This record gives sequence, structure tokens and C-alpha cells, in this order.
Amino acid sequence: MATSPHAPAPGVTPSTDYLNDQDLVAWLEARLASRHHVAYIHSGFLCKVVDLDGPDHSLHPADPEGEAKKCLKKLVAQGLLQYLELPLQTLQDAHVADPSWTYSQVSSKPAVDALIATRDGLLGRTAGRGPEITDKTAQKVWADAGGRCMFAGCGEDLTEIPLWTRTARIGYLAHIIASDPQGPRGNQQDSHRLANNPENIMLMCDAHHRLIDSFAPDDYIPHTLYEMRRTHRDMVRNYLGSLAFPRTRAATLHANLAHVPTYFHDSELIDAILATGCAMLPGVIHYVRRKAPRDDRNTPGFWSQYLRDHEGDIRQLVAGFNGASGALTENLAVFPLHHIPTMVLAGRIMGEAQAIQVFQYSRSRRTWAWNPDVAPKPVGTFSVSTMPQARASEVLITIELSAAIDEDAIPPALQPDLAVGRLPWLRITTPSPDSDCIAHPDDLDQFMQVARRTINHVQDVMRARKVHLIAISPASTVFRFGQMLQPGHHPEYILYDRAGREYPFVPAFSITGHDVSALDRERPFSISLR
Repeated sequence: MATSPHAPAPGVTPSTDYLNDQDLVAWLEARLASRHHVAYIHSGFLCKVVDLDGPDHSLHPADPEGEAKKCLKKLVAQGLLQYLELPLQTLQDAHVADPSWTYSQVSSKPAVDALIATRDGLLGRTAGRGPEITDKTAQKVWADAGGRCMFAGCGEDLTEIPLWTRTARIGYLAHIIASDPQGPRGNQQDSHRLANNPENIMLMCDAHHRLIDSFAPDDYIPHTLYEMRRTHRDMVRNYLGSLAFPRTRAATLHANLAHVPTYFHDSELIDAILATGCAMLPGVIHYVRRKAPRDDRNTPGFWSQYLRDHEGDIRQLVAGFNGASGALTENLAVFPLHHIPTMVLAGRIMGEAQAIQVFQYSRSRRTWAWNPDVAPKPVGTFSVSTMPQARASEVLITIELSAAIDEDAIPPALQPDLAVGRLPWLRITTPSPDSDCIAHPDDLDQFMQVARRTINHVQDVMRARKVHLIAISPASTVFRFGQMLQPGHHPEYILYDRAGREYPFVPAFSITGHDVSALDRERPFSISLR
């Protein structure tokens, strides 16, 4: 950094002569011959120059173009060119350099190119964009990509488009640093300079091009995309033809909880799926999306009205997973974060007929992606407290992985039978309950083994006709529990819920082998699950 060594001489009238390209060349050549330091001061399209070793430090409005750029580069070679960026109004009002201004050395000739190109773009001399992508550059990018989309894990084949026109060849090329400084990830320094640089250009399918440029540009910073491009290029060089990951469709079960909106951008789901070695198909399915801004679960009749509000959503879910005619055949990745009864119900409807990846949101890490640095929990971390051998018409199952259930929180209607032993209580627990206790896919598998044993024991050994289910547990476990309820064979399950710790658990849904009903005596309502 350098500061102006001389203040303007008192009484000197500053010169504000306008220097076009030719005049600026003469002015710069004179400073070069005298080995005077020159400052290039700019703000957007406005440019002024000053002789830092001159007597008066007058600012000269200048319009540098091709010839002046050559002279500026000569000054760089001699270490005589410095620059400063100011607010537009400050530079417009200034006629003499302020002694307090601090300048930076222009360290390379390409930096001069960037300064001039940025100004040209803002003046419309390049229609707001940098140089067009040449055929040579386009061919290099297509070769690096192997004709496949370079977004990590996509690998869509783009060679089917008609490549014999120039428009087709460049139409699928996406800039990492936009060629327009005002574009995605664009900036005044690099946009025009890198516009025709193949390392700054990725071959992309339309969906991912839109994702990084239109839908989530802030999620895909230059470093991420440069790394994505480099990785893809290396993969192509090593094993062209094996780029595409197994495809999976993302499905969400999301609701606004505790008055807090639940929203995740598609890019967050993409990252979680990519980390498992799969690629997300474009388009996310949102099942039973609950957007109500208020959490009214503590109000009478809530669950009956809830089923009415979401009858269409539930019937759509049933149609998608029930019967050969409408069954979904795509691999699914499910991201659940909803009310407990809804997640059990959704799991029951989706079942286990097709492979479904289930993700667990980590509140501490604020991500859906599994933590690669976490090891699976030891066998035996999850267990069931007791397995009574005697038959019982009704059974209470509690899932206590996020927190232990206080016996006082058990619904009052169940407490008398529980106290005298008429209602067996099977508790699925862990020694250290925590909301992040499911931190690895194997943790979820271990829970499923314990839960499946419990469900089968209650059904096959105890011959229960009704099961009361209360869960304070991560969303993934609740959804998986619902998946294990076999349609047409399981006993009636009464699902309980509460709006918060200060509220008691109340019955929400009854799920039988054939339908789901709201347990509201005044406004009963049911939906067929067939």
C-alpha cells in the first residue's frame, strides 16, 4: 500500500482536462519517461488518473481503451502504476487527489486487463458481458466433461443435442464466475477476464444450470464449483462412462413445528443424497406439507380437522404406494420432520415394499447429511425394557430416544391400568437420550432391529388388539417404526401427540389395518388406507 507523497501546491488551479485514449497515451508516456508514479482511480464506469509525483495532484478524467491499456501495462512493468477504488459520488466531486487516500500497487498486466474490461462492460461496450466463448474453448470444455453434465453426481449425457451449430455447442456451457459482473458469482475483477477461460466454464444440463444460476446461486460458491469441475474432469479422464450415480427421488414430510417454519432448499437435500453416493432426480415430492403458521395441536378437535385438511394429501400418498397400478417404482430418499402421528402414518402407508433411504436432520450441525466423522453406536445402544410373555388385549409402547418419558406424562386414561399391571409397558430406550442420538445410518438400522422385535412380539406373542404408541424420538425412527406396521395385519395403533412439554399427551390418530381415524367423539373422521 502507498500514500500520496505530495500535497497539491497552494494556489495551484487543478487541471481537469478530459483525456481520450490518444491524449491519455501521450500523458502516460510523459510520466513513464519521467518515471513518475501514476494512480488509476475508478468507481464503476468513471475513471480519473493522477501523477503522484507531480506538483499539483490534479485528477484527469480519462477514457482508456486499447492503446492506453498498453501504456498502463508498461507502467506496471516499471512498478509505477497504482490504483484506488472510491465511491462514485466521492470521485465525481474530486478534482484534486486527497492526501489521505491510500493506493494499492497494480501487480500484474492481467490486472490492467481486468480494470479496463470491467469499465467497458459497465459502459455497454461488451453488452454487459465478457468476450464470447470461442469454438476452441467450447470444445475444450466438452472434452473435459466427456459430454456429461459436470454437476457432482449428475453426469447427464448431453451429446444427443445437435452439435453442428455454434449455438448448440455453447448453449449448455455455464460460467462459474459469470461473464457479466452483475451475474451469478460475478464480480468486477474476474467476470470479463475469465469469460472465455475453459477452467471457468462447466458443461451442465438445463436443470443444474438453473439450480446454480437461478434457484440457489448463493449455495454454490465459486470454490465449490471449481472443485466440482476439477473432480468431474478427473473422473472423466479415469473412467469415462461411469459418471452417473444411482438416481433417487427426494420426498419430504415437513411441517411448521412449535411456531417455527420448516423449510429446506433443494440444494440441502442434494448435498445429503450426494454424500451417500447417489444423485437426486430433479423435482422434490412434498408429502402432507403442513404450512399453518400456528401450532394449534392443543385445541379441541385439532386432529379431526387436520385429517380433513389433508385428506387429499393422504389419499394421494395411499394411491402412490398402494397397489400395482399406482405404485411408485423410483428409489426414494425421505426427509421427515413432522408431527409424530403424521410420520408414523406416512411410514405405515409407504411401507417396506421398496427401498427407501431415510435421513435424520441434525439440529446441532443444521444439515441432513450424515456426519462422515461419526462411527456407528455399539450394538446394544438401543433396547426394549421388557418382553412380557402373557397375552394382553392392550399394550403401551413408548419410544424414548430423545428424552425419557415421565410417568406423570402418561395420559390419565391409561394410568390406572398401568398402575395395576393390566397395561403392559414396553419401553424402547437408550442409556443417553438425545435428539441427535441417530447420527449414522447404522444407528437407524440398529433401532429398526429392536423396534421390529418389539412390534412382532406384541403382535405374535402377546396377541394385542390395541397398541398405545407414544414417542419422544428422532423423526427418522418414528417414520421407520410406521414402515414396519404391515397393512392388514397389525393391531389397532393409537398414536399420541402433544404440542409441547407443558401439554399432556392426547390421542391423535387411530390406525387400523384398513383406515386412519381422528379420535374425536364430536367430529369423527376417517380415511381409507386401501
